[in-house]
Amino acid sequence: MVRTKKALRIGLAISLFLLAALLLAGVGLAREGEKPTINEEYKVTVNEVGDGRVVDTMKYGKDDYTAIKKVEKKNRGFLTRRFKTDDNTGELVDFKTDIDDSSHSVVINYDKPGFAYNSKGVFAVYGMTEKPKDEKGRTFTFEEKSTINSEFTLFTDQVILTRTIIELPEAASNPRYDAGEKAILYDMPPAATQLGFFNENKALLSVVFGLLTLAFAGALAFVTTRKPTVEPEAVGTPVTGGPSLAAAAPPEQPEARAPEKETPRFCRKCGAPMAEGKTFCIKCGAHI
Repeated sequence: MVRTKKALRIGLAISLFLLAALLLAGVGLAREGEKPTINEEYKVTVNEVGDGRVVDTMKYGKDDYTAIKKVEKKNRGFLTRRFKTDDNTGELVDFKTDIDDSSHSVVINYDKPGFAYNSKGVFAVYGMTEKPKDEKGRTFTFEEKSTINSEFTLFTDQVILTRTIIELPEAASNPRYDAGEKAILYDMPPAATQLGFFNENKALLSVVFGLLTLAFAGALAFVTTRKPTVEPEAVGTPVTGGPSLAAAAPPEQPEARAPEKETPRFCRKCGAPMAEGKTFCIKCGAHI
């Protein structure tokens, strides 16, 4: 008896689980069959260096558009928060929001530097989880239907059909979708087509520049460590910026002369020696 009750309980639990699974599957199928209430075109134009220019156009029904317009008018930047929150792979800049009454659309423009990753000339745009719906040359188109609940639906569940268009640069070659990488891959020519001679001879110019740098450093070291040679200046020649050697030398002193010996004086008459200062001879009395 106890085993029978336990078996009944287990059977009832399994039945409820299967019923819930069927109901959820039915809701999902109903959602898949629902007509989208929002049509989105997310277009990215990629330039030569992998930066992307994004134009996201959300087209609403008349009533939803009127409600969105009122909210956006009161809260500037309300609709751009989704992009800044959802995107954590790079920088988003230069946002601009336009409201188009004629098509009941909200158009958001912004730039995304580094949208495509470059690895040795091969660029990759990641995040493409499904194969492209359409592929024409350098343009890839993806489609996805989903139910969203965000600022764009004023936080109500709505079905949205999103067409993502990736437009590669004109110089891109061999564009292809890689299911393993879940990415669009394409090749770009060397940067020499844009930078010319300098990029083509980058290795050679690097060596030349290195040699010139070493030569300049050696010359600078020689000039700064070399002792200046001072040439002797002629005596009496003025040196620029300072006193002349002649001015610096002490003045010449007159040579000291030995005192002349006094010449002895004699009387012209008698020849007797005359004393200094005498005018008459002391011997003969003659006037000298």
